[in-house]
Amino acid sequence: MVLQDTTSFTDTVTAVVGPTSSASSTQLSDSLTDTPDCECYGHSNRCSYIDFINIVTCVSCKHNTRGQNCQHCRLGYFRNISAELDDDNVCIECNCNQLGSFHARCNETGYCQCRDGSTGPKCEDCLPGYSWRQGCSPNVCDDDMLLCQNGGTCFQNQKCLCLPEYKGLLCEQLLCEGERGCSGAFASYLSLVAMLSCLLANALLRVVTAC
Repeated sequence: MVLQDTTSFTDTVTAVVGPTSSASSTQLSDSLTDTPDCECYGHSNRCSYIDFINIVTCVSCKHNTRGQNCQHCRLGYFRNISAELDDDNVCIECNCNQLGSFHARCNETGYCQCRDGSTGPKCEDCLPGYSWRQGCSPNVCDDDMLLCQNGGTCFQNQKCLCLPEYKGLLCEQLLCEGERGCSGAFASYLSLVAMLSCLLANALLRVVTAC
């Protein structure tokens, strides 16, 4: 008999029976012990006999089981295929990553349903092009596919740090773009000025330090 996430039999009976009278409630409660054919695989020692449909169902299943015979796993758990039905560890917790998965439930093999960009049995890893930031988020830049241009450097996959003369998500635009006289040559000139300024500042710093 295979364990799976299905609506428990007791829930079905409740839906079918609906509100019960005090007499029928007494009839059910009186049959919780010494019920014939009470098979719960060791996960409960109490059964209820539903007289009008001639069904015996387990009550208060333990060890994260549920169902008419405690043969299914509760939501958020899956069947331990290496364990027998009467094993206390027959149901294993899914342990889905809360940020990487849609919910706490998993399939019969223990795999969780991952959000976009997440992967792995528990949705705890990120697909290529994504980085973990309270869940997997698309990279703005990286060292493989989303390269920063024109000498820019990628900072934590979140932004490109552009040289002074460039702008844009990937440093793909000239800072002066749209202005008169803006060209690649002008950008090169600005880059040279920036480099010379850095060299001069370093030289001055060494002189001050020597003094």
